[in-house]
Amino acid sequence: MTAAPRQYRYYVRSPDGRAIFGLDILEAAQTVALEYGRGAHLVDTLAQAYHPMLQKVVAEGDGLGLVYSPIGGWDTGRFTLERDLIEAIKKGSAEIAHAFIAKGASANAIDAKGGTALHWAVGRGSLAIVDLLIREGANVNQNDSKGQSPLTIAERKSLAEISERLRRAGGQ
Repeated sequence: MTAAPRQYRYYVRSPDGRAIFGLDILEAAQTVALEYGRGAHLVDTLAQAYHPMLQKVVAEGDGLGLVYSPIGGWDTGRFTLERDLIEAIKKGSAEIAHAFIAKGASANAIDAKGGTALHWAVGRGSLAIVDLLIREGANVNQNDSKGQSPLTIAERKSLAEISERLRRAGGQ
């Protein structure tokens, strides 16, 4: 049996999206993000409604700085990690989705109406989130409550690149 990952408030994602680290102290998270350099992201997984939850490292003058992205919290942390993951996907943020997976959300999260995280990513047309979910073990053949697979939705929406990615991962 695998132990649940330790849950942190802040997560810093590397510029290439391959690494993510959790920290409890904002100042430490900001320092790590700045050390990673341009393109790194800092996610506050407990941001409350209307408060910014995503910062990106950008060039600022002759150095680097953190700027907020226009994505606010939704009372994160008040429900399940899976619900927070799906909300991040609905907002179109691979960085925030990655933070909730690192915090312990399942890549196979299912919403109250039977839609999986992968269905939401495909419906949003986000190849970055589809890739993240597949890399994290999402079931590419899980049907939603209407009996549709993620591949069926991608093909119906003419999302060729996502359809191909799902097929390569075994999608039917």
